[in-house]
Amino acid sequence: MKYLFPLILLVAANNACAQNQVKVTISNFENNKGVCQACIFNSAPGFEKMEALRCFTSGVQDKSAQIQFDELPDGTYSIFVFHDENKNSKMDKNFLGIPKEGYGASGNKLPFATAPKFEENKFQLNKQSSISIAIRLRNI
Repeated sequence: MKYLFPLILLVAANNACAQNQVKVTISNFENNKGVCQACIFNSAPGFEKMEALRCFTSGVQDKSAQIQFDELPDGTYSIFVFHDENKNSKMDKNFLGIPKEGYGASGNKLPFATAPKFEENKFQLNKQSSISIAIRLRNI
């Protein structure tokens, strides 16, 4: 009986620290050059300012890429990805501000004349979620 209370505390602490996982598959790359940059955001202001919670880079193979975000706390998130063809770690744009490299977001909501929005591409993680998201790049 004296070991029951510590065991209950251990189980409760483990559940309190339970983490979530997001597996992202990105498709519709124009070629296999460069890398895919993917960033996850946990707020609309962070998304607008491109202040990510975490970013990862993955190679492009067969015009697709896969990235996994682990150990995420419960919350609301949005993901932004782009094809960094020249590996300069930024999304290149033309003189009008139009992206020259493919880009996408977790909800695949990509307005034509403006940047994707956090609210339109958000998803929820809770209670040890393990979800898969498919993002299709837009190439202009």
